[in-house]
Amino acid sequence: MKLPPPTGSLCAKVAFALFFTGSLAVAQDNSSSSNDVSALKAQIQGLEKKQQEYQDRITSMEAEMKSLESKAESGSILNTRVLTDADGKEVSAAPTLDESFLKSLTRNFTFSAYVRAGFQFNGNGGGGNFSFELPNFPGEGRERLGNENDTYMELTWMQSHMLGDSPDLMDVSMTFTPAIRYVQNRASFDGHNNVTNSGNDFDFILRQAYLEAKNVFKGAPEITFWSGVRFYDRYNTDPEDYFWLDTSGYGAGVENIDLGVGKLNVAWLGGLAAQDISPGIGSYFKQTFDARLKDISLGPIPGTLALVLIGNYEKGGTFTQQYDTAGNIVNLTNPLHTDAAWGIGGGAIYNLKFGPGGGNNSFTAYALFGRGVTNFGSGADLGSVQGAENLFLFRHPGFTGEINVGDALNHGFTYRAGFQLYFAFPWYSSAPAPVVAGNSKDGKEVAAPAPAPGAPWFSVAFFGDWEDSYSGFAFGGTTGPGLGQGNNVVNSNEPIVSKVVSGHVHDVQFGTRPAFWIADNIALQGQFSAQYESNNNIAGYPGFGKAGWLGIFDAGPVIKPKGGYYTKPEIRFFATYALWSNSLKGMTTPIQEGSGGGGGFAAPYNGNTNHGWLFGTQVEWFF
Repeated sequence: MKLPPPTGSLCAKVAFALFFTGSLAVAQDNSSSSNDVSALKAQIQGLEKKQQEYQDRITSMEAEMKSLESKAESGSILNTRVLTDADGKEVSAAPTLDESFLKSLTRNFTFSAYVRAGFQFNGNGGGGNFSFELPNFPGEGRERLGNENDTYMELTWMQSHMLGDSPDLMDVSMTFTPAIRYVQNRASFDGHNNVTNSGNDFDFILRQAYLEAKNVFKGAPEITFWSGVRFYDRYNTDPEDYFWLDTSGYGAGVENIDLGVGKLNVAWLGGLAAQDISPGIGSYFKQTFDARLKDISLGPIPGTLALVLIGNYEKGGTFTQQYDTAGNIVNLTNPLHTDAAWGIGGGAIYNLKFGPGGGNNSFTAYALFGRGVTNFGSGADLGSVQGAENLFLFRHPGFTGEINVGDALNHGFTYRAGFQLYFAFPWYSSAPAPVVAGNSKDGKEVAAPAPAPGAPWFSVAFFGDWEDSYSGFAFGGTTGPGLGQGNNVVNSNEPIVSKVVSGHVHDVQFGTRPAFWIADNIALQGQFSAQYESNNNIAGYPGFGKAGWLGIFDAGPVIKPKGGYYTKPEIRFFATYALWSNSLKGMTTPIQEGSGGGGGFAAPYNGNTNHGWLFGTQVEWFF
């Protein structure tokens, strides 16, 4: 509020002074008049000086108020001295605790979460601290419905317009996602005994912490720069929990460069493997260069196409030390040398959305190829280097000295292809509200609409994935009865033998997941999948070097809103039955997410068997 200058008060004071001094001049003689005039002049000069000081203060206050008004209109989250409404406009009245006032505090802030939690027990009534899963399938690769034995949570904070939303400012946003996983191969949660109170039951993981900057170029404000750690445009087949393109990690990049035919995204990412240490290069490190041209129109053909190009490089070196389980640095018995490793690959992704309902009515197909260390992930391939080392030691038992695996990794390859179809019937009567990025486990936009009149009463997912991979070397190990963990005996008459098996593996799986709503919020849901693996190359287990298959059947009631596959939340009750070939006995029950492909299998609860049950309940939601 502007303050009026004290002009009227000053004039009154001057008039009073003139009147008073004039009266004195009549009563006094001429000898004192000159002194009185001098005093009056001094008083007037003092008043004029004060007037100038008042005017300077008013000018300063006006400038400060203009600055505050400008900041309020910009909507910056840094404005703490100006009260604004839900639209970022300044309000002068005292605040009231209503919806508009609360929105004024959070207009640039959004929060999302993904959570799943539950319990499961096996067919004999004991704990179900395992999943049914092929031993070599890439990633987690497990059927999710009634077959996830861990508790997992992601919490995402997103802050927009951190510098303000004025078109003259760079538009900066922040995303932060910590995750918590309960490692359920231990006892159920209990903080009052020495086992679960050891601090090793919960994994705290930083999944995302990055900044985005738009409006860097005024002529193309949509071009976005980012840096930090993030889910980087990853793709998965959700019923399988299988991420077939996932270069997420630490890095930097630029997105939404309009090339006319599509939008170009370019990223540079890095992956560190710190177990082994080289005095020449330090820890093993993988660099990923990822370029994608997205939203390519296909003319008369509906849907869009994305083209992917990925290059990788890992600098070679000689590793002489490693960290032990206590975190101490120790010398390696056999120093390990690898040449520099390269990789190149890419492919195409086709995406179609039909009808309303977002991802609940969509079709995706992909084909990817990679040579060398391009395997569609950003993690360093130290495990593959150690696999080549183990083959040398298997062939030369008792060897001491440096082991050189050369350029073995450059001979590897990974080919992938697959599809997924999500369909809800009948289609929605109205389109769902948009969902901001980050509102799913994938960090991708997935529509999860609330029930609407005429919402679908039936939905189904169909999916299939294939991979042909070669590690660049073979594997050496043993097979026979009594190997692995627990009672995994396949045939007591079969001797324990040592052999070398190929690093070439074919994996195929396909399935479906239907849901029938019998009421607005109650459905019957199930999942079926069939899986095949051509060569199990995990040494030390009875199925080493053998092919095998796995079938999983799941069914049960679920409480969820009508709408389709992606409507959440879901409260599930399930019964899961799995059946596998005799060649994979003892190798289909990993005890944690991600254990497949590396061992960590628990013995089946009913001993030497090729089938099993899991029962339980689970909740899953994201918003």
